[in-house]
Parts: sequence; structure tokens; C-alpha cells
Amino acid sequence: MPEKSIRQMSKLERRHYSLETRTFRATIMGAIIMGMVALIVGIVLYAIAIGDQQLSTSFNLSRSAKGFLEMKDYMDLEKLTSEVLDIYNNMTAEEQAECETDIDKYRKHFEHLTDSPDYIAALSALKYFKDSSDVYDIYVAVYDYDNQRLIYIVDPEPDPEYACFPGDWEKSSPSGYAEMYNWKAGDKRPYSIENVEKYGWLGSSGVPLVGSSGSYALIMADVSLSTVSKAMGSFTLNFVIAMFIIVNLVAVIMTLHMKKTLVKPINQIADAATKYTEDKKNGIKDTHYFSDLHISTGDELENLALIMSDMETDLADYDEHLSRVISEKERVGTELALATRIQADMLPNIFPAFPENHDFDIYAVMNPAKEVGGDFYDFFKIDEDHLALVIADVSGKGIPAALFMMISKILVQNLAMTGISPKEVLQQVNAQIYAHNKEEMFVTVWLGILDLRNGKLTCSNAGHEYPLVKQSGGSFEIVKDRHGFVIGGMECIRYTDYEIQLTPGSKLFVYTDGVPEATNSDKQLFGLERLLDAINSVKDMTPQDVIEEVSNEVTLFVGEAPQFDDLTMLCLSYTGRDNDSMNESNQITIEATVENIEKVTDFVNAKLEALDCSLKIQTQIDVAIDELFSNIAHYAYDPETGPATVIVDVEEDPLSVIITFMDNGKPYDPLSNEDPDITLSAEDRKIGGLGVFLVKKTMDDVSYEYKDGRNILRIKKKI
Repeated sequence: MPEKSIRQMSKLERRHYSLETRTFRATIMGAIIMGMVALIVGIVLYAIAIGDQQLSTSFNLSRSAKGFLEMKDYMDLEKLTSEVLDIYNNMTAEEQAECETDIDKYRKHFEHLTDSPDYIAALSALKYFKDSSDVYDIYVAVYDYDNQRLIYIVDPEPDPEYACFPGDWEKSSPSGYAEMYNWKAGDKRPYSIENVEKYGWLGSSGVPLVGSSGSYALIMADVSLSTVSKAMGSFTLNFVIAMFIIVNLVAVIMTLHMKKTLVKPINQIADAATKYTEDKKNGIKDTHYFSDLHISTGDELENLALIMSDMETDLADYDEHLSRVISEKERVGTELALATRIQADMLPNIFPAFPENHDFDIYAVMNPAKEVGGDFYDFFKIDEDHLALVIADVSGKGIPAALFMMISKILVQNLAMTGISPKEVLQQVNAQIYAHNKEEMFVTVWLGILDLRNGKLTCSNAGHEYPLVKQSGGSFEIVKDRHGFVIGGMECIRYTDYEIQLTPGSKLFVYTDGVPEATNSDKQLFGLERLLDAINSVKDMTPQDVIEEVSNEVTLFVGEAPQFDDLTMLCLSYTGRDNDSMNESNQITIEATVENIEKVTDFVNAKLEALDCSLKIQTQIDVAIDELFSNIAHYAYDPETGPATVIVDVEEDPLSVIITFMDNGKPYDPLSNEDPDITLSAEDRKIGGLGVFLVKKTMDDVSYEYKDGRNILRIKKKI
């Protein structure tokens, strides 16, 4: 179609682009395509049949000549072949090349063989077979696989330009010769088809001549395939003439039929539609344009005319209804916009959230899939030393999920502010929601309470996504915590608390399922693996930078696909309070270096002196600290360094001190090594292991575990 519309076209242009003309052209084009396909298939099948017939003739002639030559006792063709090959093989490469550069000089090496009785008899026999058949040539030859040459032994060709004398050779592809040499009665027919510059397209078939030492040569017959192309040309011409006549006849008949049954009714409907729209613009509301058409084709066009008639009546009612719908939609849009603002104001959205605090940094976002969403996050201080972190996902979307979200958020915050543990908060929230949950909605919640003094994060999970934690010097890893049941799903559910120990430099990232389940246009999920790759690319940046990078990666991955779920994320960076100096807390976090062993020892001794610990026991503990902390300094982060945390706890009955060493280095259990044999002399005893052995002997209990990406070793000593 031209760029101008049909209303701008002249009568001739409309005729050119009409359905009638298109039908005629389409019919011709379809018939031509079908004819071309039939022609190609016919040519291929015809060529295969003719070629197969020609090759069959070649093969049968070769077999007949083989039987004749092998019966003759007045010629020794095997001897003649051997003589030709002896001369050929004893020639230098330069002499063999003369076959292409100086044929007369080359043939002098074999000239005497043409006078031998064996050659004359074989030549006469092959000439008889050639003259009595339609083959292009029949000859005896040997194939040289090393040089890919066909070496002629006897060739009855009378034309001097194409005749081949004993020893003459031509370049030839090895295809088919192996089957000819190995052919036995009952095998399928061997053949070779090749385009030879000198002869054109030739089809060759042959069988082996068998002598005292096996197959020594091939008796081959060539057929020219030029007859195939000539026959195909004649076939193609006749087919094209017949197709031209049939195509035009069919096109005329189809065009007349389509004009009557399709084009005319369509034009009637188009004219009625044009008059309808013009009268609508002028305010005329009559509804009889399509009902007066009286189209009786008995097919879809008649049905279309009836539908258009019904549409006239329905549009009148629709116009009145549309104005009411638009007014209602505007009202709902205004209310949804207000609900969006209310929901956004319910969540903490001013950052930095606690500018007076320097021991942590926090950032969070919630992007709803619709105007309002069911996800929410929250963070608030329970007291000066405890920070509550919440992220949740309500089932469903839209207004119902937003209302359920607000109720859940308020309940979680109110109960967490009482100071109870996360599991108790979730249990009480579940009980209150379940008691009034007639709509059977539910919410997944992850709740953590962070002790800002020591970095201990106490958490509980009600069916929510796994949190991601990055320890100082490490990368974000999945913490596969124990999931409880969703809030509001069942009555009397019990939840479990667990702990994550954060050290200065640690980060926490929690999110809703909208992040890993974000889907692109190919129905692929963003997934946890891409989430980890994205977040670890900015693991050392601020929480805001971390969340923005993840948001950008999700947006880039999803592309033009619609957002099906809310995207909510919260990231916390824990800086920690100054634990490098000895204070009243029971732990110290310090760089794991040999130089800091004295600081750790002084910190622990201060606790031991407060307990009136004896000098002997204090000395034994000091030796254990020296051995264990030096192991962390030397091996945990090798060749780098990283933080280590030492925690001192006291048990009352009996009075005992428990010292815990924690690091985020490579997993290593020093207790797994075999104890040294102290009965041996120092020269005979293996190096290493004695320090840990002394620790195990002097302490009352020593244990090791690797948990949440940390090495944790505890020693216990009664005071």
C-alpha cells in the first residue's frame, strides 16, 4: 500500500490495490510457487532416474567385460598391469609430472608396452565392448591413493585428444574407488560421479580384476551425464508452458468468484460504516445502517453484517455508560494515589535514618507492582542498644494486601517494642491475625533484633526468604535458617530463634521473593545466583549503593517484561562500637595479628582477676590464648589479615570461664590433627601439634565448629 490513505487515492489506484486485484495476483503467485516446487521435485526425480539408469549401464558393462577378460588365456592382463606400475613407481616425481607438462616425453617410458600381445589383445577386447554399447569409455586402470591419481593400463579411446596410453594418469577424487576394489558379487553397485575439466560431468562404475595376488586393477566404464541436463531442459520448457496456461485460467476463475462472494459484501459493509461514522459526527443517532444491508452469503461475512447491526444498538447504550465509567475511574485513581502516599508514609523513608548513630548504617526500598503493595519493611530502635529489623510479604496484591500489610506491621512493631524475643513476637502476631483472618490471607515475616553493643543478631523466620550476610573481609552468603510457618496460616504455631554474629564490617541484606522471582520476557527468573553476583560486585559499598545496584541489575534483566511482584529490600551495615580497648562488655573484636595477642591476653586477664582466679590457672589460660590466637593470626586469613572476636563467658556452678574464639577465615579444625607422641624424643617427634595438645590437656573442655561462615573454637576452665 502507498503511504497515503485509501481516501486520498484515485479510482485507478483503488483498483490497483483492491481485493479483486490482490486475489488475482495472490492466485498467480501461489500457483507459480506450487508449480516451481513441483518442477524442482520433478527435475530432481527425473535426474536421479536417468543418472541411475546410466550408472547401471556402466556397471553392467564393467561386469561383462570383467568376465570376458578373466576368461581369456591368450592375454596376461595382470602381468601387463604389473609392468606399467613397475615403470611408474620407479620414476622420479619430476618424471611423473611430465604427464602434465610434456606428455610425449612421458609416454616414451611406456612406449614398448603398446607392442606387447597382452596389451593388443586387451585393447581389442575393450574396443569391442565400447563399440557395442552407449558408454562414454571403458578401460582398465589402477588408482594411486597416495597421489590421488588414476593410472591407465588399457584404454580403447580412438580420439587422440582424449586417448590414454599405458602409464598415463589423471587427478581424480578417491570417492568410490575403495568400494570398487572391494566389490564382490551380491554387493551394491559402486560408483563415482565427478566433474572432470577435460570431459565434463562423468559417472563411473567399475569392478575389480582379480589375479593370483588378489585385486590388481579396475575394469571401469564411464557414462556422460550431459544427456541428463539436455532431457531436463526439454522437460522444464514443456512444464513452464503448461503451468502458464493453467495459472492464468485458475486466476481468472478465482478472481470472479472472490469478487462476487467477498469483495462486493465487504464494500457494502465499508460503505455502511463510512455513513455511520459521518452521521455520528453530525449527531444523527439512527441505528439502521447495517441492518439494511441484507447480505445473504451464508458465511462469516453475513455473520459480520449481523454483528455490526447489533453493534449499532449496543454503542448507543455504551456511550451513556462510558461517561459514568470515566467519572468513576477518575475517582478510583485519585483514591489509589492517596493510598499509595499513605502506604509510603507508613514505612521509614527518611535516610540516613539515625544520623546520631555511627555504629550502623541502614537503607531500604519498596517498589509495589501495583499502585499499592503487600510487601513492607520496618526498622526501629527498641532501646539505645537494640535495633529491630523487619521485612515481610503479604499474600496477594493491591488494596487487600496493603490493608493486611498495615495491620501486620503495626502488630509486629508494637510487640517488638515490649522487649520480647523475635520468636515470641511472631507467635503472638500469628495468634492475633489467625483469630480474625476470615479471608485466609497470610504474611511471611523475617524479624531480627540487633544488639548494637556486640553485633549479636537474634532472628526468627516465618516462611520468608533466606537472609544474605557478609562478614568482615568476606562476601555475601546465604544463611539457610530454619523456616517457621507463615503468619496467619495455622493456629498455635511455634517459632525458633537463631543468632547471627555480626562483626565490624559485616552487612545484612534481606528481601522479598519479588527480587529472585523477577521474570524477563523469556520467562527466566532472576534467581539467587544473579542476586549474589550483583550484591557481591558492590559488597564493600554503602547499603544504599548495594540496594541501588541490585535494583539496576533486576531492571536490566527484566527489560520490557511487566513487574508481577513487589520489590522490597533492606540492607544494614554494622560498624560496631569501639571494642579495641578493654571495656565492661564480655567480648573484644580486634585484628588477628601476632602483635595483638597481648591485648587479647590483657582483656581476658582483667575478667579473670575480677573472678579471683589463681595465678596457676590464669597462666594456663594465657598459654592457651597465645597458642589459639597465634594460629588464627598465622593461618585464618593467610596471606591477608582479618578480624577475630574473643568472648568471655562465666558459668556459676561450678565457677568456670568459657572463652570463645571466632574468625571469618578459611575453615580449619585444629582439634582434628593427631596428638603428638610425647614419649618420643624431640628429634624423633613430628613438628607441630604440641601447642594444641597442651591446650587440650590443660583445659577442662575444648570444642570446635564451623557455622555461618565462621570458625568457632571454645575452651572451658574451672576456676
